[in-house]
Amino acid sequence: MIQRIQTLFLFLALISGALVFFFPLADFYSNFQEAHGNFKLYASELKSMDPDPRLITSIWFTSPLWICAGVSVLLTLVTIFLYKNRMTQLRLVAFTILLNITFVVLVFLIYANKITKLTQIEPSYQVGIFFPLITLVFLILANRSIRKDEALVKSTDRLR
Repeated sequence: MIQRIQTLFLFLALISGALVFFFPLADFYSNFQEAHGNFKLYASELKSMDPDPRLITSIWFTSPLWICAGVSVLLTLVTIFLYKNRMTQLRLVAFTILLNITFVVLVFLIYANKITKLTQIEPSYQVGIFFPLITLVFLILANRSIRKDEALVKSTDRLR
């Protein structure tokens, strides 16, 4: 049944996961001339805010980020429609949770350090960084609800 509570949690996870692509994750901004420019880190690119940037990156620089975020959104969408097969839903939600944790680790530990080394500017995290964390919370809630449904179905099977 598509009207279960885990479907609502998965839908909210889908929306917050998709919003990651539209909001910046971090700003690297400095007024000093010795810095290598001002940048915004998005899930899909490292965008320069200067007219003539000293540091140019390709789309492949952030490819692990947009691959993790994109696969996470697609798996969440697929999981919504697998409501008849709860065990497959559980596995896909667990894998999506792993992808979201990987995304957060990539942003905080790898990309923030790498860009800080390249530009000598400390990151200022923006509103976009909260969306993967919100997605993670909704996925955990959906996982708990699916487990409760599965336990309920198993308990009624025992009574027969």
